[in-house]
Amino acid sequence: MRAKSGADLAAPVTVVHTHVHSIRLVDGKCAGAEALVARVLLQDDTAGFGFSMDLDATVARDMAAWDGHAKAAGKPLWRMLGGTRAEVPVMLDGEPALAPDWEALHRGMVARRYQLVRIDPFAWGALEKVQTIVAAAAKLGTPVALLAPNGHPWEIAWSAALAGDGGTVIVRGEPSSPSYPLAADPGSGVDWTLEPAFGAIRWQAPDAAM
Repeated sequence: MRAKSGADLAAPVTVVHTHVHSIRLVDGKCAGAEALVARVLLQDDTAGFGFSMDLDATVARDMAAWDGHAKAAGKPLWRMLGGTRAEVPVMLDGEPALAPDWEALHRGMVARRYQLVRIDPFAWGALEKVQTIVAAAAKLGTPVALLAPNGHPWEIAWSAALAGDGGTVIVRGEPSSPSYPLAADPGSGVDWTLEPAFGAIRWQAPDAAM
């Protein structure tokens, strides 16, 4: 599956090539499920990667652009977003995430309706939307938790990178650890090697898409 290079990507980078590919997952309870994986190439040939278990190519491309942006800058994404702590708490919570409706969510936060703002970052899509929520919750002193809906390690890593200094990651099922260590390497912190199918992808060369 091929997608066009993206003026729709919000990361502050110039993407010169995009390729979106479908794979079958093998990890845990996601085994057998389909996911989309995106690769973007920046002007300096830096490659960034992203994914979507909701089969949303736009989300995968946006994630890939931010991964590439952080790699090109030589920094972990979580640090680029202002994070300072090396680990993010992980909690077990069965409550549903709040609907991806910014106006309703913001009104509820201002009215102090939530003891905990639970969001599914993959349902909100673009990184900027998630960061807006995290920042607004921090300003109001309301705890925020980002849901890894399938408990997949890729989801946990992405949620942890976006959680900021006050956020928590929610894992459905028993968390394997009370905290998640954030990666020190440049990029999003997602360990792509956890899914064998990722390494088998034959990524398209830029000139092949023309």
